[in-house]
Amino acid sequence: MRGGLSILLLTTLGWTGCGGPRHAPADATAQRVVCASPAVAEIVFALGVGERVVGVSDFSDWPPEAKAKPRIGGALVPNREVILALQPNLILAQGRAEILHRFATAQGIHFAAWPLDTLADLRAMIRGIATTLGEDEHGRQLVARLDADFAALAPERMTPVFIALSHAPGELAGLMTAGPHTFLSELVELAGGQNIFADVTASWPHISQETLVRRRPELILDFQPTQLSDAQRTALLADWGKLGFSPEQVRILEEDYLLKPGPRAPVAAGIIAAALQPLTSGMGQRNAPVSR
Repeated sequence: MRGGLSILLLTTLGWTGCGGPRHAPADATAQRVVCASPAVAEIVFALGVGERVVGVSDFSDWPPEAKAKPRIGGALVPNREVILALQPNLILAQGRAEILHRFATAQGIHFAAWPLDTLADLRAMIRGIATTLGEDEHGRQLVARLDADFAALAPERMTPVFIALSHAPGELAGLMTAGPHTFLSELVELAGGQNIFADVTASWPHISQETLVRRRPELILDFQPTQLSDAQRTALLADWGKLGFSPEQVRILEEDYLLKPGPRAPVAAGIIAAALQPLTSGMGQRNAPVSR
């Protein structure tokens, strides 16, 4: 469980390093595009040019059309043979993606990458990809929809919350959280959550149980990378109970796309906003599945 979340974070939140954007020449005729991260694939399809995509990264699963594309590995461990067989004329990535960058340069393939740590980065990445593909107007429209959807959230109050990452059922050692200036912390704040660790300097710090208890969050947002069994959810709640948090104070969030920055960010913020509302019945700490 913990390993799965670590891999997901590494491959979707751009932990290959931030770096500045690297731009390929704008080319509306680039018809064979490799998308080296889930966010890149979602953006390209959201721009309406998914038919140009010939390959995607291993964790790309949305939209369904992207999931059906050939897999090229990831930015950390790309499958060079598969990429060459796909004959791309453009590779799009996030973060530093140094291995892919060197490979593309050696093969004479246009390459472009953008940092993706914050919502501002997401907007810039959408505009950058749109420009690279000759789809500037579609990029402007997508960013405008993103901002309008965020503005519609308008929470009435801010609830102090702990953003829990790397929590495996049955143990609380090695808890990680989202610090300030991170995509996930910004989403939580837009949804109406006040990140109790917004004052730390690290982006993804590890938190001791003692420090967490001292900060006294009203709610725990326990992000999980996969759907859990009832037994696993019960174990998660029991873990938090050992620290004095009641089941009513815990929200278990199992939608993996909450950890994947991309065009569905407003949907993710809406899921988090719903989780911040008072429980009404049963095991309400588990959110009802929603359309992606």
